[in-house]
Amino acid sequence: MYNLEKESHYDEEYFPTHKEEGHCKGNCHNGKNKGACVEEVLEAILKAQRKVEKEHEKKCSSCDESFEELLEEPKKFNKNTIPFILYCGCSPFKAEGVAACPVGLKDKKFVCITSFVFKIRELKGNCAELELLTFKPKRDRCGKIHSPCDQINHQYVDDLMKTGICITVDLSCFCAISTLPAVRL
Repeated sequence: MYNLEKESHYDEEYFPTHKEEGHCKGNCHNGKNKGACVEEVLEAILKAQRKVEKEHEKKCSSCDESFEELLEEPKKFNKNTIPFILYCGCSPFKAEGVAACPVGLKDKKFVCITSFVFKIRELKGNCAELELLTFKPKRDRCGKIHSPCDQINHQYVDDLMKTGICITVDLSCFCAISTLPAVRL
């Protein structure tokens, strides 16, 4: 969980309004401020990811630790993404999408992908473009995923991958976000 009292080198840059009185207080279903905290965290994640990308061209998995890991050693360019899970009320948000995967030299098949894990691609007003993230398929893994833990448990961090499937969501639908450790995608 993000500690508002903690001072760090990225606090002012990535969370400039976090200390404003009354911001993000109360129930997440309180009208026009619904989704404000989630939007703020997504803005900060996007800003950090873009900073790493720019530099590249020229700890309980909390937001703090994910930002520190992402920005810790910019010369190595190890990590460029902070994956996250969103929540609608008490339930984790699940999205599905379709990708075309090659199955030979010329043939492709449609593959349905379900994910609870996302990467922020763009913010447009109260909407966000998210990319579904998944893990490299394993032959011994069968069955559907019903929770973020079903998707993440016992997976290698390096097996997390982009799908190219993007969705646009209304941020007012979400009241919580859980960041995962920063990764290289």
